[in-house]
Amino acid sequence: MNFRRAKRPISRNSAWRLALRSAGSAALACCVLHASDAEHHDPAKGASVEAAPESVAIRNEIAGYARLATEAADHEKWPLAEHFLDLLVNLPAPDADKKAALAEIGGRYEQQRIFSKAIAIYEKMLELYPADTDTPDLIFKVGLLYREAGAYQRAINRFYSVLNSALKVNGRGFDAYRSLTQRAQAEIAETYLRAGDHAQAAKFYGLLSRLELPPAEQARVRFQATHCQFLLGDMDATVTSAKTFLAQHPDDPSAPECRYILASALRSLRRPKEAFDAVLELLREEQGHKDKVPEKWAFWQKKTGNEFANDFYQQGDFTSALTIYQTLARLSEEPEWQWPVIYQMGLCFERLRLGARAAEAYKFIIDESQKPAHAGKPLPESSTSLVQMARWRGEQLAWQHTTETQFTHLLGEPLAPAPAATPAKALR
Repeated sequence: MNFRRAKRPISRNSAWRLALRSAGSAALACCVLHASDAEHHDPAKGASVEAAPESVAIRNEIAGYARLATEAADHEKWPLAEHFLDLLVNLPAPDADKKAALAEIGGRYEQQRIFSKAIAIYEKMLELYPADTDTPDLIFKVGLLYREAGAYQRAINRFYSVLNSALKVNGRGFDAYRSLTQRAQAEIAETYLRAGDHAQAAKFYGLLSRLELPPAEQARVRFQATHCQFLLGDMDATVTSAKTFLAQHPDDPSAPECRYILASALRSLRRPKEAFDAVLELLREEQGHKDKVPEKWAFWQKKTGNEFANDFYQQGDFTSALTIYQTLARLSEEPEWQWPVIYQMGLCFERLRLGARAAEAYKFIIDESQKPAHAGKPLPESSTSLVQMARWRGEQLAWQHTTETQFTHLLGEPLAPAPAATPAKALR
């Protein structure tokens, strides 16, 4: 979006006429005429009123151009929107008023997630008003928008600009400067992480962890540093960092994900017993921790438990898998969650040759499906299929039990030996 400096002031009437020619739209033309008429007539009485003081007139003109630019943008008439912004920028008006209007338009683009247009507005504001006290904050916002748009390197460049510009702006307190520069450094690390440059991200998070940060930010930085080590494949360092983090920040919102990372790192190091203990510790976490961010705890408990239980099952460690499944079944009584877990418990019991326990698991699913709470309404297709599978496996177990019982009975009670044949008498 290019803003052009006019070589000479543009009169109001010529501006309106130029806008009309550019619009090429009857609807927008009506908006322009309405804006012009509004300056000379009372909208309620329809009578002419005296001209407002110059400052009020200028503000009305700024508001008019801003409104017209916004309406043009709503109709995706970008050249026309740019034209009205050119007129706004070149008005002989206080910079603060023009800047406020530009910020409002930029914010509208931002809300509509039209990031390229919002960035263009804010970049122009930085060019026009570089010495304002809020310049570092605006540069920071532009960096965030570049990142949202996927332009990671430009975002990083803008965050670096924050570090430089904050030093140059007069009247900015030391605490405000330090806070903003720390945020910029954190966003540089976050941008590298999103871009997949885990080595650079780890470097910046490592530097940030040495700073005096607020407790919540310090915890976030340390967790992200641990996450980067995991993504880089340094499992020994990951285990050490994760254990330190969990010891120091057990209630942090990132704690459940950190436990998942710890268990995964231990699994990669072929330390299954420690990985198993880490999973159970997450699943059995005290309710006091989970109450702080229940959704995150529930998500990571289910993800971790299900993944590791399936992994143990595939490796033939049915006892460990069963223990995790039994703990998972207590996390929720919703059929969509609990019934598949209990079905998996049944499979583990079968592999452990505990047929009676397996039959109990399958019967539980069948009985639950027939309760009034579920019998009166159709079950989801997945639950219906699971009930059918549980019934089939239960029937198979019953048949197998009957067959084995009969076979054992046959082997356990052999037939009595036949009596010895009487020798035939010799013929005489």
